[in-house]
Amino acid sequence: MIHNVFSLLARLPERPRRAAVRRLMDTVWNLRTTQQVIGRENIPDEPCLFICNHLSNADGFTLDRALRPRKVYFLAGIKLQTTVMTRLGTEAVDTIFIRPNSADIEPLKRAVETLKAGHSVLIFPEGGRSRTGALTQAKKGASLIARRAGVPVVPVALTGTEKFMPIDDRDMGREQVRRAHLTVRFGPPFRMNELEAETIGAEDPRQALTDAMMRRVAELLPPQYRGVYADSTPEAENEPLASEHPETQPSPAPSR
Repeated sequence: MIHNVFSLLARLPERPRRAAVRRLMDTVWNLRTTQQVIGRENIPDEPCLFICNHLSNADGFTLDRALRPRKVYFLAGIKLQTTVMTRLGTEAVDTIFIRPNSADIEPLKRAVETLKAGHSVLIFPEGGRSRTGALTQAKKGASLIARRAGVPVVPVALTGTEKFMPIDDRDMGREQVRRAHLTVRFGPPFRMNELEAETIGAEDPRQALTDAMMRRVAELLPPQYRGVYADSTPEAENEPLASEHPETQPSPAPSR
């Protein structure tokens, strides 16, 4: 049903289409999910780079809701433009498209320029959705953006979206939504120079720096989500999440 609605909305001009899609998606999220936001006090007022684990095509809009009214640009794979539902979904947020696993550095430059212009950016350093829910090794571009932009980096841990909109590798454009509880947890910000001690003697310094960044994300996640970063992550006192300043109702959407 929802896919047919997206097909109808695709016929609208861009501005009313974007507004209508945002309203539709907010309605779906309100009806099918509960959302808990933890650690908003960790978000600095200045522009920052958010780094987050990646579980589902629902991640971007879930994070958009958690961050409102702050305006954030998302790096997203160009593949999301290939189906009506995912294309309109990326239109509902401010998006910089990237070709994962390619030599195209223009999107990385745009991300740096966006940060230097005073806007915040959110990236999924793994470069794609995890098929197991656990962290996979992140790509080196995350550290490149962070070092060149010189802004604070905020680690973000996301759980529940893999149950809300599970991955369907047969047809990404027809993924179904289910009832789920979503948790977004923001960790303390850090600067890249704080990670240098963790990269001393590394065979690949840029990868080591990216891995150090991702360990900050892993620390915020329950153990079963930590994946390749589990062995280097201390046990985080994550549970029960409900005791740590939850916000179960997102703020109203900003006017656009």
